[in-house]
Amino acid sequence: MAGSTRIRWEMDSALTVIHAAQVVAVGGSCTDEKLEQSLVPHVAEINNRLLSSSIDVRSFWDELVRTPELSDSVDEACQTALVAAGCSELQVEQTGRGILRQLDDCRLAVNARFPRLSEQLELRSRPLKERWDTVGRGLVKQIAKQIWSTTPPTNWWPASVTIRLVQPVRGGDGGMIAGENPSNAAIWIEAMLTDASPRVPEVLRVAWLLTRLAIEHHLIEKQPSPEMALAWELASVPLVLRAAAEFDITRAESLPIAEAMEVWRLRSPAGTIKRVESWWREFENDESPLPASLKDLSRSLSIPA
Repeated sequence: MAGSTRIRWEMDSALTVIHAAQVVAVGGSCTDEKLEQSLVPHVAEINNRLLSSSIDVRSFWDELVRTPELSDSVDEACQTALVAAGCSELQVEQTGRGILRQLDDCRLAVNARFPRLSEQLELRSRPLKERWDTVGRGLVKQIAKQIWSTTPPTNWWPASVTIRLVQPVRGGDGGMIAGENPSNAAIWIEAMLTDASPRVPEVLRVAWLLTRLAIEHHLIEKQPSPEMALAWELASVPLVLRAAAEFDITRAESLPIAEAMEVWRLRSPAGTIKRVESWWREFENDESPLPASLKDLSRSLSIPA
């Protein structure tokens, strides 16, 4: 039943380290200059090891931050990410050992910068948790209603989801934790004290990530084309914003689609935003169910800009 997902909030120090290291490793904008400077030498060493083993740097970091094993074992998560990023199984153990040493140095750097990280994350998480307790259940019910009109497929929403909170280093960020088993569903999000954007508050990032999680599990057995998978991902943005309008969080007549895609750091091909906005205008005035309408969005994405 929509809206019945049990939410478990966890303060995640290990993921904080990996997230901060990833931001620095891929040249992202870090809001904490002191932390960035302390991480640079260790992250540079990791990247050099990856390059010397012909492993794509961004792929490795993207895989690592999405790896379910991270909450239990950084060692296992590192090996899983290396293999997923293209590392030869013969090189995994040796390459992994060197990376783990540098990741441990990253951990020490984060601990030095935030000696009471767990307590700090607990305090930072309160505004977001309180806002979610107020509107979260209603948001997910409205989102499911927009997608399926009547009753969502069985197990559309995971029975439970862990939300892992990390120290902000980008001024707002979040993502999904990979995993084929819905019982292990998890998302992560920076524990922001204030909204990154007044028009796109952080509570909507949570709703969007939960929606993305439901979509990903829904598509596992369908094996959609890349264009259709992207269409589902992009459509989730206006769906969440329109649901938010029902609770006066956004304005229905001027959904901030472009702003949300930027705030939620949704990487997409050039010209995508205008195509999504155009598709949404048609979908809002059409009675076609979303899965059918997505074929139109998918076709428009396959046409060169």
